[in-house]
Amino acid sequence: MISALCRTSELSVTVMPMALEVFRLFGAFFLAPAHTPKYFSWLDAISYVKYSYVGISLNELQGLKLSCADTAANSKCIPDGETTIQTLGLDEIDIDGCIGCLVAYIIICRTIAYLGVRFLKQ
Repeated sequence: MISALCRTSELSVTVMPMALEVFRLFGAFFLAPAHTPKYFSWLDAISYVKYSYVGISLNELQGLKLSCADTAANSKCIPDGETTIQTLGLDEIDIDGCIGCLVAYIIICRTIAYLGVRFLKQ
């Protein structure tokens, strides 16, 4: 989509890495949604990486029970996956919502790319 909106390949090579880094930073892996500053919450919402990561995390962590028998006395034990989900703030959207957001993201990006190629690349 970004390369379709840029008039030259040099501009798209410059803009694309910056956009990818922003999406990766706010994709919930490096910066959890619970720790995202309020003024950057809109970047968190438009990151397609976030919906992939949250969907996979919810799939793997829901219903997971962990054993705390081997933990040291001075360490903290996380007893289940739901605690991790709540701690990281991954509970604001469910798996179906993540799938819906990703499908909507694909449709919107393809539409914008089509319009960019159709009207800007003349």
